[in-house]
Formats: sequence, structure tokens, C-alpha cells
Amino acid sequence: MLQRRAKDGGRMSPTSETAARHAVTHSTRARDGLLIGALLAGNTFEKAALSAGVCRRTAYRMRRSAEFQRTYQSAKDELISAAVSALHSSALLFVTTLAAVCQDPKARGSEKAQAADRGLSQLFRARELYELEARVAALEADRKGGK
Repeated sequence: MLQRRAKDGGRMSPTSETAARHAVTHSTRARDGLLIGALLAGNTFEKAALSAGVCRRTAYRMRRSAEFQRTYQSAKDELISAAVSALHSSALLFVTTLAAVCQDPKARGSEKAQAADRGLSQLFRARELYELEARVAALEADRKGGK
């Protein structure tokens, strides 16, 4: 193990040496961001590392970091949230399109049936999610009230 010297000329302890080596710096966060961005763009891990300008070994070491994992999960959550928001903004269009297919006299019966099935399936699925959300909220409220 390489020994570093403190400013006063003494040796650094192994603990402080490890902390110094693994300290989170601005450039570390920037590299994390580049790697995370490349991963979220759909690249393989190796391609993401290359895109971020870090060697594969360094990228794997970065990925093991708890801070990296938190940042990556947060970025994935934001991406999903943005996608869901985009879907929400088009929900009325989707429903109108399904209704138009069902009401189109030129549409084949199979097209109408498929549109109706999709519409009903999504309706039931949304209802289940709303009910689940309400039940979880009630459980969380009970848990907070019991403490």
C-alpha cells in the first residue's frame, strides 16, 4: 500500500488515506452523471463507461458506491415520472382514439373488439391501482397514528 504524507510530514493513517482516496469530488459527481446518463440512454454498461470516458474497471467500482446507487435510482425514478407525465397528458387522446375506433363504421369487428378490450383492461387496471394506493395510504396513516 502506498503511504501518503500529511502536510506536516507525518504519515496518514490507513483510514484517512482510504477516505482521501474515496472522497466525493466535483469531478467524481460529474463522471457519475455522465455514466448514469449513458446508462439511462440505453447503453450497455461497457458502452456507457466508454461514453462517460472512464475505463470499465473504474465504472464497475463507481457502480458499487452507495452514493452512485442512490443517484442512479433517483435519476431512473425521475425518468419514469417524466414518462408517466407524458402519458397522462395524452390520456384523453388515447381514450378518444379507442372510442373512435369502436364507433367507426368502417373499422373491422376485430379492431373494434381489440380497442374495447384495451380500453376496458386499462380502466380496470387504473381502478385497481387507485384502490391499492388508497389502501397503502390508509395503512401508512394507521402506522403513523399507532406510534
